[in-house]
Amino acid sequence: MTREEYIKICSVCTNRKFSPKEGIICGLTDKPANFELSCPDYEEDSNEVRLVEMKNNHDTKQSNKVVNRARIVLFVVAGLYAFVGVYEAFFMLGAHILFGTIDWIVSAIFIGLAIFSYKKAFLALILGLGVYLGLILLLAVLDPMTIVQGIIWKILIVTLLVLGIKEAKSSKPKEAKTTNGELLDQL
Repeated sequence: MTREEYIKICSVCTNRKFSPKEGIICGLTDKPANFELSCPDYEEDSNEVRLVEMKNNHDTKQSNKVVNRARIVLFVVAGLYAFVGVYEAFFMLGAHILFGTIDWIVSAIFIGLAIFSYKKAFLALILGLGVYLGLILLLAVLDPMTIVQGIIWKILIVTLLVLGIKEAKSSKPKEAKTTNGELLDQL
């Protein structure tokens, strides 16, 4: 077993003890854990188990809030493009269904990315940000005034997507740490 696996077990044992030099150790032997599959002296501390579960749930909920906010941004952008597509296809002077169809395709892309973000939030949010920035740049090439039109909304959308990306990246499974110094800080 690795030191990290020992710590997961020992951190919720009633016989645990903390050493400033070695981290969590066995209170019975005053040494780091050194058992094979299971410790014969293990006694689960139900309060500690509940605290660990509460901490994990809280961290997950906080992470999910930010990612959900970014996901909602993708749905909102999709809705705006769908609405603009209806306007451009049917109500605008000189309207043509082609203009609306382009916006509906873009809307479908954002809806697809928002749905995909339930499985792979990090990738979906990065793609969503890339598509959104690409559209802004494309429209800026066609009409430079579009850069400043709706600048507050653009900044808000980009900011929320970037925050969602950062949170989705940080909530990915972390690599196992193996040195004792790193393990002292982990739990």
